[in-house]
Amino acid sequence: MSDIENNSKGQGFVKPYLRFIDTSVLFNKPISCLFAIISLLLPIYVLSVFIQYNFFSSEVIKLIIGCVLIVIILGFAGFLGASIWWVRRITRDEGPSWYNNFRRFVQTLGEWLGTFTAISVFGIVLILTILLADKYYMIIGAFPFKIPEINIVMAFLGPICGFIIIVVTKILLFLFDPIIWLLKQVWKLLVRIVLFFYRCTINVGGTCEKNTNLWVAVTWLFAIGVIITSLVLCFIRGGLAPAIGLTASIAFLGYLFYRRKHDEK
Repeated sequence: MSDIENNSKGQGFVKPYLRFIDTSVLFNKPISCLFAIISLLLPIYVLSVFIQYNFFSSEVIKLIIGCVLIVIILGFAGFLGASIWWVRRITRDEGPSWYNNFRRFVQTLGEWLGTFTAISVFGIVLILTILLADKYYMIIGAFPFKIPEINIVMAFLGPICGFIIIVVTKILLFLFDPIIWLLKQVWKLLVRIVLFFYRCTINVGGTCEKNTNLWVAVTWLFAIGVIITSLVLCFIRGGLAPAIGLTASIAFLGYLFYRRKHDEK
């Protein structure tokens, strides 16, 4: 086989990977890619734990078969979960709208979590309770996190919990639209309130400009009053808030002095 043919085969393997990176999907949807990678790494993590504790070199044949079946079940659940992320999020473009992307992310997260929980819990608990009834404590003790006592009922709770997770996710997606609509209405109301106070301030400012001497006198009296109040609070109570008020009032008084000199010029 010639070098040209070897290079063409190598490029045929590398090109799809480079094309995948060039699409910038890892940067546009990093969280979705992370969940897909986690879904694929979970069975590898369990396999590494089994190898670390020498389960595959055990003299108990049932233990070896049980470990192999657990890795196969987790591998199938992990591959299916990564496929869900791939189809729902990574290869699907929802456009620049953050709301559509957020909805799709929540939907994919619920479907992945529900599917992975149903398959892994059902299969693993069946293997531990039926095939490894007297040896399952060895597998449970190999993991650093605490696992509750296992019985056959938990195997059927896995699919039920997975189904509930998917249903709850669908309900949340159904409630997102009215919640977002309500938040938009609240935002519009806040904007109107701010604009109302802004218009009131403009009107008050126009009124004060017609009575400039009165407005200057009130401003000076207000600044001096705030300084006196802040000094009293600093001596009586102390703390950071009176000190900040005193600093701000002195700075405001300095601004009034600057404006007065500037107006005189």
